[in-house]
Amino acid sequence: MNKFLVLIAFLLTSIVNAQETTGSIAGKLTDREMNGEPLPFANVTIKGTSKGTTSDYDGLYVLDKIEPGTYTVVFSFVGYETLEIPNVKVVAGKVTEINTGLGASAATLDEVVITTVSRRDSEVALLLEQKGAIEMIENISAQELARKGVGDAQGALTKMAGVSKQEGVKNVFVRGLGDRYNSTTLNGLPLPSEDPEYKNVALDFFDSNIINSVGINKTFQSSLYGDFAGANINIISKELYGKETIKVGFGSGFNNRAVNEDFETVDGASWFGYGLSSDSPITSLDTYSFENSMGSNNQNSQINTNGNFQLGKKFDIGDNNLKTLLIGSFDSKYSYNEGNTKEINAQGLPLRDLDFQKYQYNVSQILMANLDYGFGENNLSFNSLYIHNNTQSVGNYFGQSANISEETDDSAYIKRQQVNDNTVFVNQLLSEFALTDRINLQASIGYNMTRANEPDRRQNTFVYNQTNDNYRVAVGTPGYNLRFFSDLEENEIVGHLNASYAFGAADSKEQQKGIINVGYDYRNTDRRFNFLQFNHDFGSPVNVNPNNPDLVFNQENLSNGTFRLVTNSGFGDDFNPLDPFFYEGEKDIHAGFTNAFYKFNEAFTLNAGLRVEHIDQYVNWDTNLSSSENNQNTDPSTIENTYFLPSFTAKYNFNENSILRLTGSKTYTFPQFKEVAPFLYEDVNFSSFGNPNLEASDNYNLDMKYEFYFGGNQIISLTGFYKKIKNPINRVQVNSAANQLSYINSGAEADVAGAELEVRKTVFNIESGESKKHELAFGLNTSYLYSRQDLSNRSTNFTNSEDELEGASPWVLNTDLTYNYDSNKFNLMSSVVLNYFSDRIYSLGVQQQGNIVETGIPTLDFIATGTISKHWGINAKIKNILDPEFKLTQDDINGGTNTINNFKKGTVFSVGLSYSL
Repeated sequence: MNKFLVLIAFLLTSIVNAQETTGSIAGKLTDREMNGEPLPFANVTIKGTSKGTTSDYDGLYVLDKIEPGTYTVVFSFVGYETLEIPNVKVVAGKVTEINTGLGASAATLDEVVITTVSRRDSEVALLLEQKGAIEMIENISAQELARKGVGDAQGALTKMAGVSKQEGVKNVFVRGLGDRYNSTTLNGLPLPSEDPEYKNVALDFFDSNIINSVGINKTFQSSLYGDFAGANINIISKELYGKETIKVGFGSGFNNRAVNEDFETVDGASWFGYGLSSDSPITSLDTYSFENSMGSNNQNSQINTNGNFQLGKKFDIGDNNLKTLLIGSFDSKYSYNEGNTKEINAQGLPLRDLDFQKYQYNVSQILMANLDYGFGENNLSFNSLYIHNNTQSVGNYFGQSANISEETDDSAYIKRQQVNDNTVFVNQLLSEFALTDRINLQASIGYNMTRANEPDRRQNTFVYNQTNDNYRVAVGTPGYNLRFFSDLEENEIVGHLNASYAFGAADSKEQQKGIINVGYDYRNTDRRFNFLQFNHDFGSPVNVNPNNPDLVFNQENLSNGTFRLVTNSGFGDDFNPLDPFFYEGEKDIHAGFTNAFYKFNEAFTLNAGLRVEHIDQYVNWDTNLSSSENNQNTDPSTIENTYFLPSFTAKYNFNENSILRLTGSKTYTFPQFKEVAPFLYEDVNFSSFGNPNLEASDNYNLDMKYEFYFGGNQIISLTGFYKKIKNPINRVQVNSAANQLSYINSGAEADVAGAELEVRKTVFNIESGESKKHELAFGLNTSYLYSRQDLSNRSTNFTNSEDELEGASPWVLNTDLTYNYDSNKFNLMSSVVLNYFSDRIYSLGVQQQGNIVETGIPTLDFIATGTISKHWGINAKIKNILDPEFKLTQDDINGGTNTINNFKKGTVFSVGLSYSL
């Protein structure tokens, strides 16, 4: 009831937010007499008004804060013919890009390229925004997403400086800091996680079809939640521009390693990803009523498919307008990995040595609706986003494993069928109201639901005897052969309120000297995670056919005592073994913030802020390790803190294109529900569980960035940064005989420092009199990272007393080369994109064992997109061309380096076709 009242309160106070009430005209002017070189100092004016500007050294110009309407834009230069372009439409919150050339003879209007795009859809507009902003924000636009062949938000981030992805770990590392140090928002409002193992929602859920832009803020501001040290990642959803849009696309492709495999699939799963239930069908341990087979199925010819549609229309309602947009997409893809995985001791001797084949199928559906109503200077926008993502995998592992294949002619065979079915449903109401010329009020609310299920995971462990050429069921531990059901439900209410006051007249009538912001944030998160595992307890080994295990795992053998069905609860008269284990958590965040922006002169601007954030987290559990629910000697995990988080940003303009920024802040890192809940999650190669005694970390951040802009979408920037993390949290291997991982405050502090370089440069841009353009553009971002953490926690016997951070590559490189051909009838954009990261720690070494290290690899992609007519578009992609070997290594005490995991992911080929009106 209280949460409902909070939601109603926000609804009543939400008067309006979403977009700006004015638009812009921007673009680039070229000299037709100088083979398309940039034309500086040309005049750009709006006919009949006093609004005007001149192009800079690189031909770049912008006319900002223009009221919506239709105008005539005039371009002129001494000695050249004046060009007038009529009927130029300016739309609120959008950028109308006009790119043209001037010369001794007048250009025809057919040679003028005019496009109206959202600010966050335009690469040039985002760069202009970055240039004008005081904060250090980097964005990748929808244009750049297409140019680099990016399919989702995660792929977008890995094209940015200092950002990398670690194999086998969801989401990205920013400046060497992983999931727990980052935060994710959609249109500025927090997003929930769909996976109990992670703090942030999987970024690859967000298909490029629904993205206008992806922004990454590596520095803290008082308007952001304080729980991050790496970055806040903000996804801006697609919006309608223009009167209407109708677009349909479809595509197909294949992974060269998966396409012709005799491909194993999970029994009971479907091509669309629906059908399996997370509810256990067992009502009695004497009844074997599972609905799905213990064996897998087979299929051939694995072809990837995808499709999408986009429908939008703008309705005029008197002087106001309502914009509607509906986007949907479907994507399915197959992958196949073949390799080896090991677990070794400190001497390098294998405790487990298994060859594996892993078959994986992923399917997703996305539906997004947007309603945007503009009335006067006010705006109200509603976004609803539904994402369903289903991953199905079958893994076969064969080789030697301690406690399973003890005899010389025995081998272990492990088979695992797993489905992860995740749904995220996000609803947002965004608003903005201009109370006066100086006072704006913004309000946003959101209600998010997450459902994450693991229905009927099946794992078998058999022993193969080479002498007898037969398989038998492994005995000794009932959990060798299991079926597992889990479901996660998370509901979240979020709210944001901000009032701003602009004060003092600047030299320009369109600007103010300063702005004061005062605001309030609220976030309530409720999570419940239930799981129930059924183990098969065999009294003695039983021969089994691995291709038809149901001949053993059935009602007859349960009834005759060949095995008994048990849960992790064990047996007892005072409890029900079919009651699921669980953990439940609730987190409340209340935050007040203020910041003041002041422009001292044309060169120097300062922004200072303070955020006071109170956070209260409660986690209660009854799991396979302990219980705070039933054991009076075990208390639930309760963490309650109030944080005072100051921040500042200073900006100094040496001139219009040369900018220096300095920022400093304090933030924190809070333990997540899963990290404090002692729930044992078991995989083939490891198990993990939470630590109720975890404490929050404090983070101190300092950044300095220099930027030089040289026209269009061209920039060179250099950033230096330093972070000190007090009481850092790490995932580590615990002191036990089993290969188990947990979470600890590993030491007193950690230090992170580094530098980032970004370059975007147009190599050439040639325009001919036949309305043809040839452009070659180059992009590069690279980063160097130094990290050190002390490992003084005595509860874990670290091999080293200090080390680098997990996931922190000392060197990350992203570069691309793009050729663009444009004409009246046809255009083609092709890109070659290269990513590389150097060796990095995957897991810290303990008990004299060396660190597990992920070997650095390059990734090379080729992307081509184009239009073949007014309505038809085509695209082709080749991803992971080099197909390098993913490899984990670990040093032993004898100086040897052992490969403990290796496989190749395969090259993916795809083509697509789209039709738009």
